[in-house]
Amino acid sequence: MKPLGTTALALAVLLAPALARASFYGPQHGPLPQIAPTSAQGSVSQADIDIIENIGQRVPAGLVFTDGHGGKLALDELLARGKPVLLTLGYFHCPMLCNLVHEGLAKAIKEAKLALGQDFNGLAVSIDPNEDPKSANTNQARLMRFLMHDNRNDWPFVMGTAATGQQAPHNLAQAVGFRYKYDPSSKLFAHSALAVVLTPRGIISRYMYEVKYSARDLRLAIVEGGEGRVGTALDRVLLSCFKYDPMAHRYTPYAVAFVRIGAMLSFIALFSLLAVLWRRELVVRRRRTA
Repeated sequence: MKPLGTTALALAVLLAPALARASFYGPQHGPLPQIAPTSAQGSVSQADIDIIENIGQRVPAGLVFTDGHGGKLALDELLARGKPVLLTLGYFHCPMLCNLVHEGLAKAIKEAKLALGQDFNGLAVSIDPNEDPKSANTNQARLMRFLMHDNRNDWPFVMGTAATGQQAPHNLAQAVGFRYKYDPSSKLFAHSALAVVLTPRGIISRYMYEVKYSARDLRLAIVEGGEGRVGTALDRVLLSCFKYDPMAHRYTPYAVAFVRIGAMLSFIALFSLLAVLWRRELVVRRRRTA
């Protein structure tokens, strides 16, 4: 990605707070998929804000964070609840992109009729070592209001701890392949818009990009990440008919599955027809012998 020019960056920084404040309450503005500030020390390259997909790998055990209220949260304890975890990485005083990621997820969650705390848990992790707890609480409260959900423990907004600093956020970001870079001139982090689905065993199951999320894709990703513990029987049938396309970054129809379903339906129809003909033949024979 080409770095933004100085004028464009200045305009983005000036307008971003207004867009972020309006995002959960008004129509969605056209988001920037990435923010790449420039500085006197050099520009931010695509490699600095890349995503390396590590699907199938497990996130590190023993990661402990702190929330905006000073409470401790162990990722292992969140996973132990037996539900997939919808993970986001960013920073809570981000002027635009991070809020748009959560807004996009919240809209897709509502459209997909997913229940936070029942079908999945969320986790928002700050990559900023100087994160403000008030920003964490404000953003979390905004998301909870949008989802009309009361239990903030179902979607913690967390950061590093005083004892270990950014060790846990850094290790988690590294594990999921989330590369970012801080620009001291603009005081912004350059990073991608991303949500990651973790299974209850802490396995990286699916990556979801940008800030507009398909309700169907999100539901299928949560059902897939739930490892059979989440979703209805219909969801599992749909999951067998749709496979994730890593090139398109979405779930697409699985031709072989539809062929199998078509063959099964044809067999059932043929069996039903033969059963009807067989019963009619029995009726005719009985009438002849009567």
